[in-house]
Amino acid sequence: MRKCLIILIVSLTFFTGCSIKKVETDSLKNIFETVLYRKKKLSNTYMNGYKFYLPKGVTIIDKNEYNLKLKDQKTYYYLYVDTIAYHYKTDNTFTINNKNFFSELLNNGDINGYIDIEEDEDKYFVVLMYNYAKIESYVPKDYLNDALTNMSYVLSTINFNDKVISEYVGNKGTVSQEESFDIFDSKKESDTFLKYEEEYGTYKEPIIIDDDVVDIEGTND
Repeated sequence: MRKCLIILIVSLTFFTGCSIKKVETDSLKNIFETVLYRKKKLSNTYMNGYKFYLPKGVTIIDKNEYNLKLKDQKTYYYLYVDTIAYHYKTDNTFTINNKNFFSELLNNGDINGYIDIEEDEDKYFVVLMYNYAKIESYVPKDYLNDALTNMSYVLSTINFNDKVISEYVGNKGTVSQEESFDIFDSKKESDTFLKYEEEYGTYKEPIIIDDDVVDIEGTND
């Protein structure tokens, strides 16, 4: 009888855990469908070669060429925009990692990417790549949906300026289509902002963004 009870408890724990994970992953997929995959003609933030919509409550606190460090009330986001990969329409080479909490290829017509979420103690290490841009973040577990919503708004509204990018690529004589692009890799050890997290003990004043500026057309300039 006791042996049967132990088996029952273990079984309930296993299946309950699976159910909870399924609910969580289903909510993530819902964010993709309602936010990431929806075409939004919004922009309030303009960079060299691209523009995008920065959600309310998220601010830019550092800038490094095409990369940005963002912050909201609970976490930091590291945005990498690969204009070279966009120019050459480089294919996504990401491989799903079934050992992680959630790892999946994303496909929305001619726009693709991936989501990779790895458990790290009381946080998740989240990598979302979409539309030739990638956001990485260490996210508190109870903030995953909110953080992923912010990430999705940023990546789904990135709009590239073909003219500016073509001029940039033209001035880079050593750049070739065969060049390997880190944006398609999900590695915490890669040469990214996260590697230099300790260097940002004191933060600069946020870069002011006009929340009221909205690009109605949403087309490439």
